Amino acid sequence: MRQLVPVCPFLLENSSPDRIFFSCRCVADHYPLHGHDHYELELIVQGRGRQWINNVCVPMRQGSLYLLTPSDIHRVEADEPLQVLSIHYLPEIAAQIEFDQIREAHSTELSQQDFELFRLLAFSALSEREQGMPYGTQKMLSVTMLMLTHLLRNGTKHAAAVSSRHMQQALDFIHQNYVNSRLRLKDAAGVCGLSACYFSTAFHNAVGCGFSEYLISYRLHRACMLLSDVNVTVSEAAYEVGFASLSHFFRAFRGVYHCTPRQYRQRALSSVALADDPGWEISV
Repeated sequence: MRQLVPVCPFLLENSSPDRIFFSCRCVADHYPLHGHDHYELELIVQGRGRQWINNVCVPMRQGSLYLLTPSDIHRVEADEPLQVLSIHYLPEIAAQIEFDQIREAHSTELSQQDFELFRLLAFSALSEREQGMPYGTQKMLSVTMLMLTHLLRNGTKHAAAVSSRHMQQALDFIHQNYVNSRLRLKDAAGVCGLSACYFSTAFHNAVGCGFSEYLISYRLHRACMLLSDVNVTVSEAAYEVGFASLSHFFRAFRGVYHCTPRQYRQRALSSVALADDPGWEISV
């Protein structure tokens, strides 16, 4: 089973539903088609590759800036490791800053001058925020809004095609109902108004794997997020993400991560202290 791209684990922090999350990460792999349950603004700092946003091929290179909404789907191919500055907005916070009405993805290529300016401001603010300096968070938010404003004024829109909308509809349905252990392909097909047979083929062609494989992978990613909380037991994590039995959960988990859930938890907790790693994640 292939490992599909996870949703940012910090987005599941129930204690902080109104946060915006910043991260600097490295993408060095190919990711299949997927959607997000949040808004995602990203700036490519280094590297080269391409992504398909709503079936439109968009280059990924230094200075590429793009916004993905919960209505969009995309996949990524990295020709060389991509260093990406990501800002994730929960839908609630997007509504508060009044860009929840944006229904289409946007992308643009920054000039060298604009890129250097945004990069300098962003990493300076991230560094100040990490060091606990006054106004580091406010500075990062200001840089975020500057990038977003530039993108909306100068970027190209990428509206979802009908087939993409069907698949995003299916992905949204999975993301909202994955905790239901009785969730089946025919349920998602019915939401899209398609026959089970046609939906199965269309889903595999668009997403790159079958419905069941995607559902299990999504449940496993959600389980990993729960496992980062020491107050959640392995059994609780398994049942809370929709697995009907522990044996199925353990078998599926080993198939993807090649370790037990407890071993994964130990590794995840031991990596929290790596604040100086290029892949650090910062939440505010």
